[in-house]
Amino acid sequence: MINSYPLVLIFDQSIEYVDSAKSLEECLFYLTEKQLKTAVYINESGDVYDQDGTPKSLPSYINLTTLVQQKLVSEGHCCTAKIQINRLDQLFSLLKETN
Repeated sequence: MINSYPLVLIFDQSIEYVDSAKSLEECLFYLTEKQLKTAVYINESGDVYDQDGTPKSLPSYINLTTLVQQKLVSEGHCCTAKIQINRLDQLFSLLKETN
Protein backbone atom coordinates (compact mmCIF):
# COMPACT_ATOMS: atom_id res chain seq x y z
CA MET A 1 0.00 0.00 0.00
CA ILE A 2 2.90 2.34 0.67
CA ASN A 3 4.15 3.79 -2.56
CA SER A 4 6.20 6.83 -1.62
CA TYR A 5 8.91 7.79 0.81
CA PRO A 6 9.85 9.37 3.10
CA LEU A 7 7.18 8.82 5.69
CA VAL A 8 6.83 8.82 9.44
CA LEU A 9 5.73 5.65 11.21
CA ILE A 10 4.01 5.94 14.59
CA PHE A 11 3.36 2.91 16.77
CA ASP A 12 3.04 2.34 20.54
CA GLN A 13 4.10 5.87 21.47
CA SER A 14 7.15 5.56 19.20
CA ILE A 15 8.02 7.49 16.07
CA GLU A 16 10.37 6.54 13.23
CA TYR A 17 11.54 8.23 10.04
CA VAL A 18 11.29 5.85 7.09
CA ASP A 19 13.08 6.73 3.86
CA SER A 20 12.86 3.50 1.87
CA ALA A 21 11.11 0.14 1.56
CA LYS A 22 14.10 -1.50 3.23
CA SER A 23 13.93 0.95 6.13
CA LEU A 24 10.20 0.27 6.50
CA GLU A 25 10.79 -3.48 6.48
CA GLU A 26 13.39 -3.08 9.24
CA CYS A 27 11.00 -0.96 11.33
CA LEU A 28 8.09 -3.38 10.95
CA PHE A 29 10.09 -6.58 11.48
CA TYR A 30 9.88 -6.61 15.29
CA LEU A 31 6.36 -5.24 15.66
CA THR A 32 3.65 -7.44 17.08
CA GLU A 33 0.38 -7.99 15.24
CA LYS A 34 -1.31 -5.53 17.62
CA GLN A 35 1.35 -2.89 16.95
CA LEU A 36 0.97 -3.38 13.21
CA LYS A 37 -2.79 -2.94 13.46
CA THR A 38 -2.48 0.31 15.41
CA ALA A 39 0.46 1.80 13.49
CA VAL A 40 -0.12 4.88 11.38
CA TYR A 41 1.91 6.34 8.54
CA ILE A 42 2.24 10.03 7.70
CA ASN A 43 3.57 11.13 4.35
CA GLU A 44 5.07 14.54 3.57
CA SER A 45 1.75 15.73 2.14
CA GLY A 46 0.09 15.16 5.51
CA ASP A 47 -1.88 12.09 4.49
CA VAL A 48 -2.27 9.72 7.43
CA TYR A 49 -3.27 6.09 7.01
CA ASP A 50 -2.99 2.67 8.59
CA GLN A 51 -1.42 -0.56 7.31
CA ASP A 52 -4.47 -1.25 5.13
CA GLY A 53 -4.47 2.24 3.60
CA THR A 54 -7.47 3.45 5.59
CA PRO A 55 -7.30 7.22 6.15
CA LYS A 56 -6.69 8.28 9.75
CA SER A 57 -6.54 11.60 11.58
CA LEU A 58 -3.27 13.46 11.90
CA PRO A 59 -2.00 13.27 15.48
CA SER A 60 -1.89 16.64 17.19
CA TYR A 61 1.31 18.64 16.96
CA ILE A 62 1.54 18.39 20.76
CA ASN A 63 1.51 14.59 20.48
CA LEU A 64 4.02 14.64 17.63
CA THR A 65 6.29 16.94 19.66
CA THR A 66 6.14 14.57 22.64
CA LEU A 67 6.96 11.55 20.46
CA VAL A 68 9.93 13.32 18.87
CA GLN A 69 11.21 14.50 22.25
CA GLN A 70 10.96 10.96 23.67
CA LYS A 71 12.78 9.52 20.66
CA LEU A 72 15.59 12.04 20.93
CA VAL A 73 15.99 11.49 24.68
CA SER A 74 16.16 7.71 24.12
CA GLU A 75 18.95 8.35 21.60
CA GLY A 76 20.94 10.42 24.09
CA HIS A 77 20.07 13.94 22.94
CA CYS A 78 19.62 16.67 25.50
CA CYS A 79 17.68 19.95 25.54
CA THR A 80 14.69 18.31 23.88
CA ALA A 81 12.24 20.49 25.84
CA LYS A 82 13.06 23.30 23.39
CA ILE A 83 11.74 21.26 20.46
CA GLN A 84 8.27 22.20 19.26
CA ILE A 85 6.66 20.69 16.16
CA ASN A 86 4.26 23.15 14.52
CA ARG A 87 4.41 21.97 10.90
CA LEU A 88 4.90 18.67 9.11
CA ASP A 89 8.02 19.86 7.33
CA GLN A 90 9.60 20.43 10.77
CA LEU A 91 8.72 16.89 11.77
CA PHE A 92 10.25 15.36 8.66
CA SER A 93 13.33 17.58 8.74
CA LEU A 94 14.11 16.89 12.39
CA LEU A 95 13.57 13.15 12.14
CA LYS A 96 15.64 12.97 8.96
CA GLU A 97 18.53 14.81 10.66
CA THR A 98 18.51 12.42 13.61
CA ASN A 99 17.94 9.24 11.58
